[in-house]
Amino acid sequence: MIKWAVLSLTIVFWGLAFTAIKYAVYFISPVDVAVLRFAIADVLFAISILNGRRIELKDVPLVFVLGLFGVTIYHVCLNVGEVYISSGVASLIIALAPIFVLFLSWKFLNERINLWKIGGTVLAFSGVALISEPSYANIIGILLVLISAVAASIYTTLGKKLMEKYDAITLTSNAMVLGSIPLLLFVPSSIFEIANSFKSELILSIIFLGLFPTYFGYLGWYYFLSKEEASKASIFLLAIPLVSLIAGYILLGEVLTLRTLAGSFAVIAGIYLVLRG
Repeated sequence: MIKWAVLSLTIVFWGLAFTAIKYAVYFISPVDVAVLRFAIADVLFAISILNGRRIELKDVPLVFVLGLFGVTIYHVCLNVGEVYISSGVASLIIALAPIFVLFLSWKFLNERINLWKIGGTVLAFSGVALISEPSYANIIGILLVLISAVAASIYTTLGKKLMEKYDAITLTSNAMVLGSIPLLLFVPSSIFEIANSFKSELILSIIFLGLFPTYFGYLGWYYFLSKEEASKASIFLLAIPLVSLIAGYILLGEVLTLRTLAGSFAVIAGIYLVLRG
């Protein structure tokens, strides 16, 4: 089905994003990476809006809040948080997002919670814990990344609610443009930074991030969310580390251990249980 093809591409794009970001932050700051990727994506989102994908004026504040959680709060808190903690600890905390969605979708979307969903989510989360191999962490970093996890869950749940009124393209385009306004204020300084660190591979990484994980990825996520329960859709976010592991193995020569393979199996099994629920 189309929705599964879209979901698969979205997860692949978001998984590859970590590899592209890991390369880009060797040359510019994580915040500059976020600013530039959304500056590129917003050009395309703005075209959709100008072509008639507009929201009603009365919904602008709510969609702005939606975008603020999905873009600025999520990315800034995650990027700054990773200055204080390892990527392993960060990925483990971010993996809490589907658990938050499970509760929020029950509370605000009237979606059912059953043992299959709970068991599958816990199993998949355990798999991410194995994959991430968390170690020493700083409380400031933990709190910042935890805010990112909550922001991601609000973006998913509130977006699902707004889809009762708007289609995926319209909602995504407006949420991305409105929500990234705080980031776009820093575009001039970010352009200055990338100009000082000019490297063709860096430019390609930023363009890739802007087009595929950001533009196509966010469009794909809300398209799939419009076809599936939020509690079921969010569990697929736990598959992103699997893509990152494979990409890191192929592109960066990172090692796959027995622990990461066991964690990967647990994530896949957990997703299956949630879908069965």
